[in-house]
Amino acid sequence: MSSGETDGLHEGERRQDPREWASGSSVPPRSSGQTGDGGGQGSARAQGDADAGENGPQQEGGFWHRQNRALEIVGTVVTVVAGLAGLVFLFWPDAQPTPDPEPPPAVELVDSDVDREQNVAADVVFDGQVTERIRVPASVVSATLRNSADNPVLITRAEVNLASTTEVFCRYGAGPTDITAQYDIKIPAEAQAGAVVPRKMKYTLPPHAQERVAFTVGPERYGEGSMPWIYTFTISLHMDDGSTVTVPAVTYLAPTGKATAFLAMAEQATNPQQPGGPGLMEPSCISEQARSVARLVKSAPRPSPELREFSADLARLAAE
Repeated sequence: MSSGETDGLHEGERRQDPREWASGSSVPPRSSGQTGDGGGQGSARAQGDADAGENGPQQEGGFWHRQNRALEIVGTVVTVVAGLAGLVFLFWPDAQPTPDPEPPPAVELVDSDVDREQNVAADVVFDGQVTERIRVPASVVSATLRNSADNPVLITRAEVNLASTTEVFCRYGAGPTDITAQYDIKIPAEAQAGAVVPRKMKYTLPPHAQERVAFTVGPERYGEGSMPWIYTFTISLHMDDGSTVTVPAVTYLAPTGKATAFLAMAEQATNPQQPGGPGLMEPSCISEQARSVARLVKSAPRPSPELREFSADLARLAAE
């Protein structure tokens, strides 16, 4: 036997241990040197599938695990920061930020007043026909407004908000005549405290300008035997931008013509020596109305000039 052979086996081959055959394997193991397609490629594919099975799912599961973990950390940090901020504002309230103040309205009330004016036209109606046109004295409620905006502002309506309505009443007769005065704002006869009387307007305030608006107020209609009324009210001016300006409360006598007639009847009742006798008005009613009107004037923040004079004259007659 040559030196390159051993027991009939070529170089590169090995002897099979009989004990391996005896272990129960029915297929002899391949030679470690075999490189055929059947053995080498199959082994490589098996190894690749095993690697894919082990690494693929582990990589996907690891990604979502890391994402969830990051979200948990972020949520914890936010909770801690919010808690610390709450403690800071609890112990140091001045450190809490305050919202920016709202910008001032474009239109503001500069001044308001109630003054005398005697230029209100009125129609005297008898049996459905206008028989006479007269002038009725009336106070004027005025408001001075300033528009600080760069654009004009339109006043779209005014509203009289009635706080009280009081009729100065002592019976002295009546007549069939109606009078309708051209007041800017006409109060219906049935209006009571809490009523809102609107009036449409179209008054433009120029930009960066100061304007004065004025109103006369009185009953919608009244008769020859009607009594004077005392109204306490505010006036709200509504702008097209949604803002509102409110004129402070005034206490107002209207119609002043009826107040003059009431005083004439009261003087006749308290002075029987006058021609025509004492009339129908009771002196006790005059005294009661004088006290009531005086209380209204005293409590009113801004009584009209006519109301102050009417109260003084009525008190003088009640004292006679």
